[in-house]
Amino acid sequence: MKIPIPYKPVEGKTYSLFGNDNNTSAYYELIRHLANLVLEKFDNPENVLQTIQKYSKKKYIIKGLASSKEDSSLISFVIHLLSSSLADYTRNVDSHLQNLPLIKFWDKRLGTTREQYHLYMLEIELTNRLNIERFLNSDKKIALLPYCLKDFEVDCKSKPDNFDYQCKMCSKNCYQHYISSLLKTYNIGAYIWMGANLKKNAKQTLKRNQTFAVLGIACIPELISGIRKCRKYNLPVIGIPLDANRCVRWMGKFHKNSINFEQLELLIGGPK
Repeated sequence: MKIPIPYKPVEGKTYSLFGNDNNTSAYYELIRHLANLVLEKFDNPENVLQTIQKYSKKKYIIKGLASSKEDSSLISFVIHLLSSSLADYTRNVDSHLQNLPLIKFWDKRLGTTREQYHLYMLEIELTNRLNIERFLNSDKKIALLPYCLKDFEVDCKSKPDNFDYQCKMCSKNCYQHYISSLLKTYNIGAYIWMGANLKKNAKQTLKRNQTFAVLGIACIPELISGIRKCRKYNLPVIGIPLDANRCVRWMGKFHKNSINFEQLELLIGGPK
């Protein structure tokens, strides 16, 4: 499915998956390659994932690892591999942190460091690999879409149903419109995430002896937060990051944003 919206590079407050290119395909090829390199050396993806989750919370330790000589540990190998490979996608992180007011520095999302971003990028890729089969085979699949993918030049007509807000296809220049249409063809319910009770919805589905799965679309720090919450509930979760972080949390107001539509379809389309 082709999306009739011009796909142009966008710059984020801290990261942009365009890097030096005109689209984000090179990023996705690179992160898959890096994941392959890690798993060739450490062939237990679940152990790699758990190690990433453990160390990504320790921003000062991983910063020290990045600036020291590589050793034989898994985390040291990963940190050095990612730091040298993903730098072009996180060029704005340091300037953002330097100008971040002290009162906001302890916000886990706003205070995300360069090393954390790199680990999060790999975590998303590994999570998708581990969970995609369970996701595709689940009875009920939903996608949680961010508000910042809407068309800000029109009056959005999205309305809540029995779970959360859904796109009403009111604009031909809106990512919500085309993502929702695509997901529908794959039997995935698309919702604009406005704070609905995910845990309650999952419990109701599981009580009917049906399986429940989640696709998340968000900026990288938000996506990781959602992925880990779903993992805590033992829900098969997969995710696609926004091309950059451009919402009011980061920029003071909303700016147009995008995702790689082809990569989304590649993920949910399953094995070819």
